[in-house]
Amino acid sequence: MAARSFAFGLLATTMLTAGLPSVAMAQSSATYDIAAGPLPAALNQFARQARVELIYDAPLTQGVATPGIRGSFAPAEALSRLLAGTGLTFRQTAPRTFTIERALKVTDSATQLGPVRVEGGTAGVAGTGTDGADLALTMTEGTKSLAGQYAQVGGKSAERLRAIPRSVTVLTAQEMEDKNITTVTNALDQVTGIYVASYNTRTPVFYSRGFLLQNLTIDGGSPMRMHDGLQSIINGVGLPNLLAYDHVEVMRGADGLYSGNGDASGTVNLVRKRPTAERQIKFAAYAGSWNNYRAELDVGGPLNKSGTLRARVVGGWQDADSYFTGAYTKDKFGYGIIEWDATPHTTLSAGLSYDDLNAQKYERTLAWRSGSLGTPENLPILSKRDSWMPEWAYDKAQTLQYFVRVSHDFGSDWNLTVNATRNETDSDELYGYYGIGINSDAATPSGYFMRWMSHGYANQTMVDANIKGKFTLFGQRHDITIGGNWSRSQANSTNPIGGIAGVAVEDYLTYYRYAKPTQAEIATWSGYGTWGSVYGDNGWDTTRYGFWGTLGMRLADPMKLIVGGRYSRNENFRGQSIGKFVPYAAATYDVSRDWTAYASYSEIFEPMQNIVPIGQWNEDPTQISYSDKPTTGRNYEGGLKGDLAGGALQAAVSVFYIEKNNVYVNDETQGQVVIPGYGTTYMQRVAKLQTSKGFDAELKGALTANWQISAGYTFNVTKNKEADGAPILLWAPKHSARLWSTYQLPGALAGLRLGGGVRVFGNSDLRKGYAVIGASADYDIDRHLTLGITSDNLANATYRVSTSSAATYGNPRNVMVTLRGRY
Repeated sequence: MAARSFAFGLLATTMLTAGLPSVAMAQSSATYDIAAGPLPAALNQFARQARVELIYDAPLTQGVATPGIRGSFAPAEALSRLLAGTGLTFRQTAPRTFTIERALKVTDSATQLGPVRVEGGTAGVAGTGTDGADLALTMTEGTKSLAGQYAQVGGKSAERLRAIPRSVTVLTAQEMEDKNITTVTNALDQVTGIYVASYNTRTPVFYSRGFLLQNLTIDGGSPMRMHDGLQSIINGVGLPNLLAYDHVEVMRGADGLYSGNGDASGTVNLVRKRPTAERQIKFAAYAGSWNNYRAELDVGGPLNKSGTLRARVVGGWQDADSYFTGAYTKDKFGYGIIEWDATPHTTLSAGLSYDDLNAQKYERTLAWRSGSLGTPENLPILSKRDSWMPEWAYDKAQTLQYFVRVSHDFGSDWNLTVNATRNETDSDELYGYYGIGINSDAATPSGYFMRWMSHGYANQTMVDANIKGKFTLFGQRHDITIGGNWSRSQANSTNPIGGIAGVAVEDYLTYYRYAKPTQAEIATWSGYGTWGSVYGDNGWDTTRYGFWGTLGMRLADPMKLIVGGRYSRNENFRGQSIGKFVPYAAATYDVSRDWTAYASYSEIFEPMQNIVPIGQWNEDPTQISYSDKPTTGRNYEGGLKGDLAGGALQAAVSVFYIEKNNVYVNDETQGQVVIPGYGTTYMQRVAKLQTSKGFDAELKGALTANWQISAGYTFNVTKNKEADGAPILLWAPKHSARLWSTYQLPGALAGLRLGGGVRVFGNSDLRKGYAVIGASADYDIDRHLTLGITSDNLANATYRVSTSSAATYGNPRNVMVTLRGRY
């Protein structure tokens, strides 16, 4: 029956092409190498190679597989072969435009698709130029799927998830929409194996496999550092607003090839929204708990008749209070991108985004205990609607990002892509915290009231260039990629500090947290008017660059070997310069049509900066000796990945082992020192060996036509060998799991979709485990409008999101109502 369906489909689509206008048949042939597998991804690849536009409703292709094509064909013939056996056919509606639709049923063996019809889909992204990295393959907008089939993270072009020999999670546009995710922090909280901690609501920290998650890339470019120097993009409140992005990709484990720093934790890649081939207008309005109001507008489409010039503009506004008294956030955001197919082989894109954020009393709910872990038990327990942070604290930041990208194809097998981004953040901050000393366990403890004012900037410039291609040798197709990237981080600020010692708890709670410092008082603080004295006139300034290459060799049809390496060099404002070559190796083996086994090896190289080893402190900041000895190590990983139901369901299981040497850690027994222009820090000692091991399991996508799931589980054990095998992070759990599922009701209730899930974190050495339950419901009013409601922490659980010396409460029960539209 399968052969009969294939033959009928090929006959039907071929007969149709016989009647097409001669202009279609006169189009030049191209060479295609499109593997059998999910039809949506194959169509996107075909559209790019054939330089045609495809128009179809996304549900027509979901869960449908293609036999693939290999060889040289005219576009119409190639498309007919791709659709053979799928039950779909096409019409040519313009010289370079094809409309895909359901074929007439003539036998019982013909494919039958469901009645759901959704206008728009990922096919609308396809243009007639080149995107270099096949980014169109990774786009998830309009698919209504919880599973991404392709990702770019950990590479320089889109790859099927099962072909990537790393642990990769894709958070799709649909999942972000289901959960009203608009920030990187909230997105990472939904990703398998990631632990989100917080000093306060404006300063999140992310951990993966027991280590700090640092690298953030955009469209696979050169990485930004999320914790780098005096003012990282987090401290500068410069994390990108997700309104500008289609989806989030996260790779867990060391990436020694492309990121420049082979951090053991992993890499986050954000993929920008692109202009659509058809005109569209999308909007959303939100109203939620604690006076949380938000609005979004998204407009895009072609600017000329041929569709070679396209643009997209996105805007957003938010005004929200918080669950604790006196706090609020105001945010205004804009994003714009324009793409131009300068030739059939060359595409240029450029754009910018701007974010204006104003946060008041951005919270440190629990008191800060300097030099210890956790919070003293004898401190007063404040209500969850109260905060230890002063009422007058604020944080304001303006972030401007602009970018340019050029992609050029040399035939159908080779491509050159250059990607450049600059991120500029200006910030103003006034805050204070109440700290309890390491030995303050008296019945009525007194502490230190620290007040801090900061005005500064943090800029990062990133450039990435690569050339990639495919070639045939010994009857097999192989691929090669060569490239390099360069980045520079610059930051400076003035940070006057005014501390008050011996403040009793009651005095702080009744007076000091309400008494806003006057400008005259701030002028008397230590460091007032001084810009980054320890850094010199130019402040923090660090440059990273490197060159890399990979060779993917198909040893046999089921087996591929990947080898490569990278040379990285880091230079900073102190004149320190260090470089190292790190190798990489991986192998994949297709166990069956749906399953691939893999193994990979990578090395870790993390240059240390702003580290003050024990014995190197000096009251004169110019005489401080900073360490330049890097952290090194190894990352081993193996696993099994499944590409099921024609790509609609993605499954993965992985095991990993990581070891790091020469890790600098705070020596809390030595107390803290003050670096002028930077603040307080601990002197450092070396932990000679840290290890992390465990496994991940993940299942994402469609279980049936109406039922989708996103589930993940992580078991992770970390050890600090110098601390008698104690965990690296005392507050991070060994066990964590996430589950989200949605169901589209049938029949008369076909417009209603229900969702629900839970995030579970096990016990750690410092806190009890907890579970956070969420739910959603969406109703399609008509083909254009959808009304939705989401709720998080339905059980109103009380839990802490912890770090070593501070903790905040997680959000109580909250609700958000949403109206979305698309025209």
